[in-house]
Amino acid sequence: MRVLIAVAHGGVYSGGAHQALYQLRGLKHAGVEVMAVWGPDDEGDPNGLDRLKSLDIPLEIIPINRQLDIDTLKRFRKAMTSFRPDVVECFKSGAQYHALYGGIGLKRHALVFYRGISRRMDIWQGLKYRLRRVDRVIANSRALKRIMSDTGKIPADKIDCVYNEYDPACSDPEAVDATGLRRELDVPENVPLVTQLGNWSTWRGQDVTLEAAAALKAGGYGFHLLFAGRDTDRLQAKVEELDLGDAVTLSPYRRDPERVLKASDIAVNASTSHESMSGALVNAHALGVPAVASDLAGNGEVVEDGVTGYLVPPGDAEALAGRLSKMLDMDVERLSAMGSAARARAVKLFSSEARTRRRLEVYERAIEHRKRGHC
Repeated sequence: MRVLIAVAHGGVYSGGAHQALYQLRGLKHAGVEVMAVWGPDDEGDPNGLDRLKSLDIPLEIIPINRQLDIDTLKRFRKAMTSFRPDVVECFKSGAQYHALYGGIGLKRHALVFYRGISRRMDIWQGLKYRLRRVDRVIANSRALKRIMSDTGKIPADKIDCVYNEYDPACSDPEAVDATGLRRELDVPENVPLVTQLGNWSTWRGQDVTLEAAAALKAGGYGFHLLFAGRDTDRLQAKVEELDLGDAVTLSPYRRDPERVLKASDIAVNASTSHESMSGALVNAHALGVPAVASDLAGNGEVVEDGVTGYLVPPGDAEALAGRLSKMLDMDVERLSAMGSAARARAVKLFSSEARTRRRLEVYERAIEHRKRGHC
């Protein structure tokens, strides 16, 4: 089988871009011939695409925006005609639109669209997924599948749920060396470390986490809060407003999130919208780190409430503080048991092997649909 993965992300910084990278690696390991069409690094980082290039696969770097571009269409079409894939899978709208229009008349390959955000859709936003030329649609959680079917009016039997996978660097917790990580980030060694990974965004709920931290500090709890991701410096004013300077560290994007998580005692996801399934939560669980997360879309398919962590209503700082305080009050044995349960759940549901196997099943269905002449 030959599979072309098209990604509109610039570089490899976002959760979706990381998932596409892991997917390429998993498919190649399974013996699938793969090619990537990828957006250029949008940070100007000369090393931003190093991990992608290290896969040693055919790679075409093409600027892919949401608006159709004639040059991009030509280059995209050339990539498809030269590689002759059996399946083209597209991440994000820009790649999807250019694959649709750039592939006009190319009926050989099956077309698969991926969606990984839980935002409700209207009937027009669901149109591209309902097109007959799109053979299968992949959602990364069961909750997202329901949202797409209910609000986008996409037939449920056209949508396949394929869970995210954890970063291969998180596959063996014992192999992750977090020695010195706290010292590198100037984080105290003698207090629990609570970590929220993710690039800053209004919907990721970093402000909610800070408000919960302020409540914990007022309650006399000892802890340190770490944010790591692009643009976390935007939180500085809020940190100062809440007088949390000595209890919070703001770190830029890191290429070693596995070390950050391994050094952490509790992971947090406080997203208020959009989130379908947090890759940071999946990685935390793979490393045996329990979590408190917004009960939003697929987060409840990662965190088993009361077993591997806790779920809280999105945007509820008081509830978040309450569950964090409960975990901070736990003895080492109880918190460790939660971590062990988290690790077991991750291995069962979110391994590369499980995701690759499920993806190949979807591709086979897409190819069969294409062979039946649904154009």
